[in-house]
Amino acid sequence: MIGMGLVPDVSACNCLLNGLLKSDRVDLCWEVYNEMGRVEITPNSYTFNILTHVLCKDGDAGKVNEFLEKMEEEGFEPDVVTYNTLIKSYCRKGRLDDAFYLYKIMYRRFVPPDLVTYTVLMKGLCDQGKVKEAHQLFHRMIDRGFSPDTLAYNSLICGYGKEGKMQEAKSLYREMIQRGLSPDSTTCHLLVKGYGKVGKLLSSLNLVVEFQRLGVLIPLEVYNYLGVALCQENRPHAAKSLLRRMVIDGCEPSLEMYNELIQCLCKSDGLTEALSLKDEMIEKGLKPDLFSYRILISSLCKLHRTAEGEFMMKELVGTDLVPDSDICKALVNGYCKERSFHNAESILIYFALELQIYDIGSYNVLIKVWSEEVNVLKSLELQDKMLKLGFVPNGMTCKSLIYGLSRACNDKRKVEVVSVETPIKS
Repeated sequence: MIGMGLVPDVSACNCLLNGLLKSDRVDLCWEVYNEMGRVEITPNSYTFNILTHVLCKDGDAGKVNEFLEKMEEEGFEPDVVTYNTLIKSYCRKGRLDDAFYLYKIMYRRFVPPDLVTYTVLMKGLCDQGKVKEAHQLFHRMIDRGFSPDTLAYNSLICGYGKEGKMQEAKSLYREMIQRGLSPDSTTCHLLVKGYGKVGKLLSSLNLVVEFQRLGVLIPLEVYNYLGVALCQENRPHAAKSLLRRMVIDGCEPSLEMYNELIQCLCKSDGLTEALSLKDEMIEKGLKPDLFSYRILISSLCKLHRTAEGEFMMKELVGTDLVPDSDICKALVNGYCKERSFHNAESILIYFALELQIYDIGSYNVLIKVWSEEVNVLKSLELQDKMLKLGFVPNGMTCKSLIYGLSRACNDKRKVEVVSVETPIKS
């Protein structure tokens, strides 16, 4: 426009400045402002308020006073929006003294603070752990004729929740309702997490039901938080019930919640339910991750269902995931406990050749088993084979082999003589 000789009005410039601010292009904001001065576009109070936001976002608090002086030179007095922007910036940086200094200056300059001013200051105090002072400011705000809104209440509820003072937080929630205010999703989130923090998950669950009756949309993060917390307290059936309620409400459980529930069920002898959950995830288009498979495979192996664990490992390989050494260890241990030594050896070979995973722990388990079976020749043959595959023995390997040789020498039933020409390779 300027290149064609057209001069945009200040409203167009303000729209452009505001858009650049929201896009985090604060550098271009100053270019536009300088260009406005070059082509003699007179800024207005909106221009200066936008640029105050820019200064605060840019983190250059040192230029704030200089900029305010320039505003006054241009004939503009900072209004309540300007002060609120600066107070919010100071509170975010933990500079409460500066924030309250501006709050006092507002009265001196006949710019009365509004509800936003008080709410921002209360939040700043709560963030610094000064909830008592924030509550006092809340009462001062009411005394000066302001009616607190949901955001103001949420600021205090958040502060008390962080301190674990849930009686005070719940009291504020009741007060909100008495004033005719509707709690929102943030209120729900703050109270649920607050009760969870002090170990009162039952109260959190009851609150969810209460908020649903009030028509409040339960945030997904609240459901996920409760589901994970219930699993960590080893209450899989309560967590599973919550998961079903989530689905009814149209919320999709997160991968983390599914994994926590799968792990909790496996620990509580609920492997069948855990396997069903894995299938449910796949049906919903939510791919199990390596953690999901690792827990299920380990649980199958512990229950002497190692062949099923191996089948699941091959299912994992069919995805874009790669089995790790923990899965190798679980399968080898599982087959050894089932005395399927050939299968255990096959797993080691598969991981080494196909996945280039050389788990010395699993290798030592098999060596130890053969040594304890007093089949020293087999132990030495296995060691030789594993060396060729790339396994590197360690002290535990040697210890197992020496133990096996010692038992073989003392066992009257064993008559094989180990040839001196078959050295222990290490």
